[in-house]
Amino acid sequence: MSIEIVLILFFGMILIGVPISFAMISISGAYFLMGPIPSFVDLLPQKIFEGIDYIVLTAIPFFLLAGELMSRSGMAERLMHFSNLVIGRVRGGFAYVNVLASLLFSGLTGVAVGDIAALGKVEVTAMEKAGYPRPFAAAVTVASSLVGPIIPPSGIIILYCAIMNVSVGAMFLAALIPGVMMALADMSVIGAQAKKRNFPKSDVKRSLPEFVTGTKDATLALLMPVVLIGGIVGGIMTPTEAAAVAVAYALVVGVFIYRALSWKDVYRIFVSSSFDAARLLFMIGAALTMTWIFALEDFAGTVSVLFGYFDGSPLMMILAINLLFIVLGMFMDAALALILFGPIVAPLAYAIGVSPTQLGIMLIVNVTVGLATPPIGNVLFAMCSVVKLDLKDLIRELLPFLAIKFVLLIVIGVFPFLTNAIPTYFGFR
Repeated sequence: MSIEIVLILFFGMILIGVPISFAMISISGAYFLMGPIPSFVDLLPQKIFEGIDYIVLTAIPFFLLAGELMSRSGMAERLMHFSNLVIGRVRGGFAYVNVLASLLFSGLTGVAVGDIAALGKVEVTAMEKAGYPRPFAAAVTVASSLVGPIIPPSGIIILYCAIMNVSVGAMFLAALIPGVMMALADMSVIGAQAKKRNFPKSDVKRSLPEFVTGTKDATLALLMPVVLIGGIVGGIMTPTEAAAVAVAYALVVGVFIYRALSWKDVYRIFVSSSFDAARLLFMIGAALTMTWIFALEDFAGTVSVLFGYFDGSPLMMILAINLLFIVLGMFMDAALALILFGPIVAPLAYAIGVSPTQLGIMLIVNVTVGLATPPIGNVLFAMCSVVKLDLKDLIRELLPFLAIKFVLLIVIGVFPFLTNAIPTYFGFR
């Protein structure tokens, strides 16, 4: 079975709805059974376990659990109110509030779909009541949720670090400027649309006592990413320890301070997060069986030959890498795209002077944008489900936000200081 047939079968199975993990394992098993060395199929279970045998990956289940605890504890509503106090009075205010709230909340969860689940209905309903069309409100929410996997702490950043052997602290710092830039890019689109379509202003009261109270209510949520990033960068905690601290922090705040979670709620959250973590880790393990095939078929060499046409132009190489991962993000899960193809393009990127942190942010932003592009588009379908919206109406309003994110991808690739400046300042090389 050739690599071309493997890829055709893989994407074909995804398009007809076969779960990604089962598609990878099925194709890998068939490849080795039909190949010259059928006995290799006996190694498949071993390869699956090897795929998750990284200590840093143990942080992912903890961060998933912490994010779920935070979303159920009322932190989302507190952040929404705080954001409204800060920026709600300008034209299009509720849309800006949507972006700012997502920026703050996604820094807690690191998951775009988590942002949609926690804030989606609240934000869209509030904007709709204020006079915004539902499709536009949903598009703003989808666009702003894509900041989630960029702003630390982020599960997909931890995954990238495990795959590429990059410092988690360096990547967390490298993500700060691009994450804020993504939020500002969304705000620029909102500003243009607000003026063109005469969107309303928020009537929120901004008295000093109200502002003080709102800030106080949101303080515990706002401190969370500061504690985690500071602990990791300062060498006080490993990423796994930071993730465990996040869980403990969320439990204390949700159960004992906010009193928003009962122990029954905590039990249900633990169970659902366990299933989510198991599915993700199984997919990571299954992905290694595909990378095994790519290695045997010298897929990296094939890609190198194709990308070799751009050797004389670093800019064209960067554009080609961006284009590849944008397309990959349209068809497969973000984590899977990084696992399968990240190690393949890394040597090519390093050869033209792209640093591991810059490459990581480029790839993560690419596959994150893919979360909001058909045909896979997990965030698209999650939003349509949450607010009962037709997919084509959402996509039409989302196009300007996607367009400016594509421009931002090029900017990140062309200007390395955007990703390298902060890590370098803190001593990472």
